[in-house]
Amino acid sequence: MKKRSVVLLMCLFSISGISANAAPTDNSSDNAKQSVSENVWYSQPKAKIRVLNKLESSVTTLTIPVGGTAEYKTLTISVSKCVVRPENLSPDSAAFVTIKDSKLPMNPFNAWIFVAEPGVSVFEHPLYNVSIAGCAGEIDSKPLVVKPSSTSTTGQTGQNAPNDIEQSLERSIQSQH
Repeated sequence: MKKRSVVLLMCLFSISGISANAAPTDNSSDNAKQSVSENVWYSQPKAKIRVLNKLESSVTTLTIPVGGTAEYKTLTISVSKCVVRPENLSPDSAAFVTIKDSKLPMNPFNAWIFVAEPGVSVFEHPLYNVSIAGCAGEIDSKPLVVKPSSTSTTGQTGQNAPNDIEQSLERSIQSQH
């Protein structure tokens, strides 16, 4: 009876095109491609920043060019970079912003804000909530590949240092996982 079962199973495997002795397929190259592509972002020239005024219960969307600054009431918001994921991956956008309030004695907020994970870095303010709605404009054809760094970097990211901004994006992405 066992022999018949084994023969029957072998026949089923051979009919379906599966060999009992076949080695499992190696998808490591596919996994490598996927992990590399997960670290790819594309720059866009504008950021759409959403400001929630908690006191007035109103939302204002500001479109700020990369390298530019906009003001909303007492806030000054500067955008250093705005990036998006490729279309073949789960959608996400991120912007590196600097936010200052002229009325509150606080250090400027310097961080990446993500659309898909707004809780990764939060601008804490008693009256305003600032988030990113996305990026706008023509997508840059040259990808930005965020590579995990072998050395740890600390300290504040300089607004005028693109490598520091890219390294901070890598650290922000790592903190999500």
